[in-house]
Amino acid sequence: LSFFRVPKSVEDKLVHLQRRFLWGGGPDQNKIAWVSWKSVCLPKEKGGLGLKDIKSFNTALLGKWEWNLMHHKGELWAKVL
Repeated sequence: LSFFRVPKSVEDKLVHLQRRFLWGGGPDQNKIAWVSWKSVCLPKEKGGLGLKDIKSFNTALLGKWEWNLMHHKGELWAKVL
């Protein structure tokens, strides 16, 4: 999840697993989501459950790599990449 963009199919599957775990139910059951997914992904300090939004998290990690590459060009690991 940190160096490459997650393919859309993998991202969708991860979100599906998160939601199914949180709200329960089987593959043929639909449960009611009592709160929005956006609320669930809020930090605990702001009233959410602190779950990570996979797409936003992957974008943030990619940005972190890009920033590190720009600021550490002379280091060995940056030259290897």
